Amino acid sequence: MGGAHFKDDEAFVRTAVNDVRRLEARAGLTKRSRVLDWGCGAGRLAVGIKHRFGHVKDYHGVDIQPKVLGWARDHLSDKHTRFTLVDVANARYNPDGTPQASIPADPGSVDVFYAYSVWSHMTPEDVADYAAIIASILAPRGRAMLTAFVEDNVPEWTENPIGYGPLVWSKPLHCALFERGFFYRILDQAGLRVVETDHGTETDGQSLFILARK
Repeated sequence: MGGAHFKDDEAFVRTAVNDVRRLEARAGLTKRSRVLDWGCGAGRLAVGIKHRFGHVKDYHGVDIQPKVLGWARDHLSDKHTRFTLVDVANARYNPDGTPQASIPADPGSVDVFYAYSVWSHMTPEDVADYAAIIASILAPRGRAMLTAFVEDNVPEWTENPIGYGPLVWSKPLHCALFERGFFYRILDQAGLRVVETDHGTETDGQSLFILARK
């Protein structure tokens, strides 16, 4: 339920709790936070929040995959924890979805935004659209923690780059690789700034980004 990198229960829970602790240290997560988990899958982060805090003020998991989200909704929902299935398009995960980019959250309503391995499977146009939405839904002092494939001295954007990373990339948007300057310009134009970043430390060589509103 958690994907190839979280294939057993111990790894699923351990990595979830670890990411909650990272959100505490780097994105200001507390029990009073309103959290939006974009691309929540089977609710791995929700499991980590329950282990660490019991609950936060509001956890909202959003995904386009009905099977895994349905499992999370059936097993993890409570008065502080909710899940929403959306039908937006993604060539890898939901090619027949609605082309209009959207995230179900009100402006300024999210204290902590989390998206692990989401922008790693998106086109520049989609990243630009969603970056603008993220900037609008973050609270004034909110933070976003996201991952993406970002490198120096590469083309502005490459789908499934040959010879890059630990895998042979296959099928649409398995790996969406951005050139750093191009990626930062997208964020800037959307109204976001990079607070800090760790290069190449995440799954399959993705980089971690902490973002805030400009």
